[in-house]
Amino acid sequence: MDDSWENPYEEDGLTLGPEEALLRETEKTKALKVERLQLKDTIEKLQSKNNNLINLNQSLEKKLISLSQQSSSKTDTRKNQRQVLLGTKQTNTIKWAYLLLIFNLTALIILIISHLKK
Repeated sequence: MDDSWENPYEEDGLTLGPEEALLRETEKTKALKVERLQLKDTIEKLQSKNNNLINLNQSLEKKLISLSQQSSSKTDTRKNQRQVLLGTKQTNTIKWAYLLLIFNLTALIILIISHLKK
């Protein structure tokens, strides 16, 4: 776009008078103003869309954090339940081990006593 008034020629080679040149320039100005308004409208729409996407992203991040915390708490609960079950299994195992130890010691003492009596 050439804004100089020195070359007021139309594309077909005709010279424009000052009124036609001024009219052409005002039409260009109007077209540029309309384009600028359209661009401003587009910018506002994109900014609003961007803000909506930011809000959506933040809400999804909050949900993700909430779900991961719930998942970790469920995992911790399962671990605690397993530890309790393992604890009772270990307690039962320890009881059986002591019972077998006492039984074997008693059997050993009986064998030693019976061997000494001979």
